[in-house]
Amino acid sequence: MGKTKDITVNNDGTCTFTFKDDACGENGVFDPGANEVGLKIDGMGRASLLLSQNFFPILEKEGIPTHFISANVEGGTMTCRKLDMLPVEFIWRDKAWGSFCKMYGVEQGYPLNGLVEATIKSDPLGDPRINREACVLLGKLTDGQYEQCDTLIRQIGKILKQELAKFGYFLIDFKVEFGVDESGEVRLADEMSGGIWRLLDKDGKAADPIGCAKVICKEHY
Repeated sequence: MGKTKDITVNNDGTCTFTFKDDACGENGVFDPGANEVGLKIDGMGRASLLLSQNFFPILEKEGIPTHFISANVEGGTMTCRKLDMLPVEFIWRDKAWGSFCKMYGVEQGYPLNGLVEATIKSDPLGDPRINREACVLLGKLTDGQYEQCDTLIRQIGKILKQELAKFGYFLIDFKVEFGVDESGEVRLADEMSGGIWRLLDKDGKAADPIGCAKVICKEHY
C-alpha cells in the first residue's frame, strides 16, 4: 500500500496499480514535492491515471523504456511490468522552486535549465540528496545505472516540457523513479502525472493537477 497508489503483484509477473485520491502535501495544501500524504482531492486518482495513460506511450514512442503496459480507466487501474525498484529518485528542475529555494537560498524562479538531482528514497531520512560517487560507494546504484537514469531523466524533461507546452503549461520540475526489469534494463516507473510534476499555467499560476488532466485528456471528462 503506497501513499497515492496500491500495488498488487499478479501471477503473470505483471503488477496492477490502483490509484487513490490521496495526495502529497502539508497542512491540506497540495505539493508534489512533499514526502507525506497531506490531503485527499476528489478525482485525483482518475486524473493521475488518465495523464499516465497519455504520457507513458508518448515517452515510449520517443525511446524511453517504461513499465507501462495498459490502463483501465473505469476500473482505476494501470497494468505494468514488474521491476526491481532502484532506491534513488531523480529530480529535474527547470526553475528553482519549493524546497530547492529554501535549501540553497535562491529566489523562486531562478533559472536552472534542466538541473538533475538524485535523492535517496527514505522518508525517515527525509529523502536526502546524494551525488553519483556516493550512490556507487554506498551500493545504491552501479555507475552504469546512475548514468542511465541521468540520461533518461534529461530526455524525459525535454519531451515533457515540449508536450506540456502544447497545452499552455510550463514545466517547473518533476521527480521520477526507475526500476530494473528481468533483462537488467533500466525503466521509468511509478506514474506520469500531476503527482510528480509542478506546472505553471499560461497566467503564471500553479496548475491544478485535475484541471490539467481535464485539458490534456478532455475526451474522458
